[in-house]
Amino acid sequence: IRRDLRLLENQLPFFVLEQLYNLAGMNQEFPSFLQISFNYLKYVGYRTSCPTESPKHFTDLTRTSIISSSKFVLRAQEACKERKHVHSASQLREAGLKFKVSPNENECLLDLTYSSEGVLTMPMLNIGDDTEMFFRNIVAFEHCHLSDHTNIITQYQKILDFLINTEKDVNILVEKKIIVNTMDDANKVPTMVNNLDSNLIVPRFNSHYDSLCNSLNDFYENPRNKYKAIFIHEYFNTPWKIASTVAAIVLLLLTLIQTICSIISLF
Repeated sequence: IRRDLRLLENQLPFFVLEQLYNLAGMNQEFPSFLQISFNYLKYVGYRTSCPTESPKHFTDLTRTSIISSSKFVLRAQEACKERKHVHSASQLREAGLKFKVSPNENECLLDLTYSSEGVLTMPMLNIGDDTEMFFRNIVAFEHCHLSDHTNIITQYQKILDFLINTEKDVNILVEKKIIVNTMDDANKVPTMVNNLDSNLIVPRFNSHYDSLCNSLNDFYENPRNKYKAIFIHEYFNTPWKIASTVAAIVLLLLTLIQTICSIISLF
């Protein structure tokens, strides 16, 4: 029943249902219709909070309950004029970017952060059989009824679409516990994510996501980060490589010392 109530095509105006609830006198003995609806429809595994204003319908309630739990005031931010693109998780990792799951398990799904140390922190995302329905319904609602600066879930989904293109990208995020994949095949995840916004225009990000994209692109385009990542991967990627590198450095130093001592002995 919950699944059907969340579907966009099944929606009735929330104020109509709320009025029927109040006319029946239910609000005298039980919590408000908004609170009861929120408690029944909220997604387990995602941080949510009951909105303060009545939504348009149940799909909007699901959407606003997630946005309301964000520590950033995403709804009040204007959309930036320029449309952005971000490289995939595997490309960013090759450039030296580190991925980290948010230490707070109750962090809002939308609260992506980047630190100057080259770390992208993302809240945990559970991906299962109902994830596509969850995103598709809300994205469809946002594109039909909302403006660029308020389509927050669409913007978040687009960043996921940028980061996830292949199974390799999925495995990186699974390895860091950012994605908990309950689907039977990792290949289904990039297919599902990429299909969500097929035939949709790339959204203009709010100022927080715009700044995040700029930081990720600046990090990727900095050649120093790439050379550093290649050096670490080639010489310090495994314990054996570390041991070999240290041994080579020690041998080089000993050879240099021996050469200097030999030169000094000639005088």
